Amino acid sequence: MTWIVWRQQRPVFITLVAGLVVSVAVILMWRAGMAGDLRAGNLEACVEKIFDGCGGKAADEFQDVWFDRLHAAQGTVLAAPALIGVFVGAPLFAREYEQGTHALAFTQSVSRTRWMAAKFAVAALPALVVVLVYQFVVHSWLDVAGDLGPLATGPFYFTTFDAQGVSPVAYTLFAYTLGMVAGALFKRTLVAMTLTLGLFIAARIALSGVREFMITPTRVLSDDLDGRSPVERGPLVVESGFLDARGAVVADPTPMMNCAGRNDAQGITDFEVCYRENGLAQRFTDVIPVEQATTLHLLEASVFAGFAVLFVLGTVWAVRRQV
Repeated sequence: MTWIVWRQQRPVFITLVAGLVVSVAVILMWRAGMAGDLRAGNLEACVEKIFDGCGGKAADEFQDVWFDRLHAAQGTVLAAPALIGVFVGAPLFAREYEQGTHALAFTQSVSRTRWMAAKFAVAALPALVVVLVYQFVVHSWLDVAGDLGPLATGPFYFTTFDAQGVSPVAYTLFAYTLGMVAGALFKRTLVAMTLTLGLFIAARIALSGVREFMITPTRVLSDDLDGRSPVERGPLVVESGFLDARGAVVADPTPMMNCAGRNDAQGITDFEVCYRENGLAQRFTDVIPVEQATTLHLLEASVFAGFAVLFVLGTVWAVRRQV
């Protein structure tokens, strides 16, 4: 049974491996060229912001050449799970039904459950390995650029967060099993592929919008009402605003609006004084610290993994009820 399933999935496996080899070769070539540009511009120290004087013409020229390429590489890591779901997961059972080969499989001595398990494992394991290897290679390229590349935006920037940690694997499992259950239910490859892509994108957008609520944020306070936010770049900002003297959040925008329209004789507004006169005592910012990025990765991955389990159970139900 495993050998038959392997023969069926061999073209997909060859395509995955060929795409991985070409992609890795291109990235390694670019990585070497970028490292050479860092040495030529004496920018090695800027990668980790060892000193503050990392601006200037050399850094700007480096980012003009490499930043968009690095960002695009993150985008390909984000696209990989969707491609796996559409081109590997969706046809897994739908093509069997379209071509009628499921009838032959059902008449064999092995059970339907074993047949499904073999198809799932033979297709899923190579796909997951390809995604893991590609993610590692892209991340190693980003590490070379350090703070001169997209990593400077912090771990919570959407392309950086979604392309790191366990997230790509969780997205791949979700997309693969979503395509699998869509194919088992609708029995049409094109329908399953379309549904997989649409539902995957919708789920990613929906869950990325609520990930900040998965962890209780840390509140950072500042007595400087007229200054900038006390939070440096890096943490994920959940909410910000002002507190009154009792420590309660000021939801009414009236004090800020009153101060925006109040000028002295020289046409200047002292916002610090005005805010305090209107009952504002402190500025607050609720954030998820950088060190909690891994925890957030695991929490979000558990949600996608839970859906993947449901999709597997749905596939088992759909296939077992097939006459």
